[in-house]
Amino acid sequence: MFEYIITRPMGYIIEFIYNLVQNYGIAIILFTIIIKMLLFPLNIKSQKAMRKQQKIQPIMQELQKKYANDQEKLNREMMKLYRDNNISMSGGCLPMLIQMPILIGLYQVIQRPLSFLLHVDFNEPDVIRRVYDLRDRFADANMITRTEEQLANMNQMNISQWAAQAGQSDWVINFNMFFMNLANVPSAAFNYIGEVIQGNFAHMDIVLLLLIPILAVASSIGSMKVSQAMSGQKKDKNKPADSAAQMSNTMMWMMPVMTGFFTLTLPAGIGLYWIISSVLQIIQQVGLNVYFNHKKEDEIIVTIPESRQNNGKKRKKHR
Repeated sequence: MFEYIITRPMGYIIEFIYNLVQNYGIAIILFTIIIKMLLFPLNIKSQKAMRKQQKIQPIMQELQKKYANDQEKLNREMMKLYRDNNISMSGGCLPMLIQMPILIGLYQVIQRPLSFLLHVDFNEPDVIRRVYDLRDRFADANMITRTEEQLANMNQMNISQWAAQAGQSDWVINFNMFFMNLANVPSAAFNYIGEVIQGNFAHMDIVLLLLIPILAVASSIGSMKVSQAMSGQKKDKNKPADSAAQMSNTMMWMMPVMTGFFTLTLPAGIGLYWIISSVLQIIQQVGLNVYFNHKKEDEIIVTIPESRQNNGKKRKKHR
């Protein structure tokens, strides 16, 4: 089901773009731009929620002072405040969470480009014989024992590159971009760093792949920092953190760690997608913030809890 809903449509989009540009890296960049455009309405909604969170900060601080010794009551009042103002506690994280199924689908497309871009059917007897022939001619000792099914699911990028060496152009995909081969896994660079240090640059293109996870982590942190800044979140050791702030802080640490692990151990195309996606997210966040700053204040309305309004009226009567 997931393949038909997510993976195959993504494969058709990337195939269409690749046929136009004839470069896998550029196809991923353009695909990322399309995805961000489709998610833009959701980002607008998320940014509005963040603006509301900024405006309710004074009310939240009052609640934290009032119920400092009653955490259960504080949580109920905070939930009511969020509910009355139609603010989702996970709203700021939602666009990032939605990207997870996109990443999974994109991983499958990148891992199996011959299936999704060139529509090679690995169940055909002629295809199976051809795959085994390429494996026997070009695979190293660690891969020579892999079955046709393993090669079809895990090594289609290798098969494409073996086809290039054999002069079989109908299975060749251009994975090269910025002097790097996006079919390779960045963690492979650790095998060649010593050679580069000693002055042997034969595998410099693989070592350069380490830039992918580094830039992916940096852009992920940058996106989270900008998101926190836009939501007006500030750390105060003297005040208990509300649930939304706790979730945001958890994501602040969790997402860069996950990003670093995945982009280091998966094909570099995944990391390229994540970098471009994070950079575009930062641009969208800053642009929307400028836009909302020019909107009238009454266009983002905050509902004040009834109990607080009544307390305000009572205070006025005492004066």
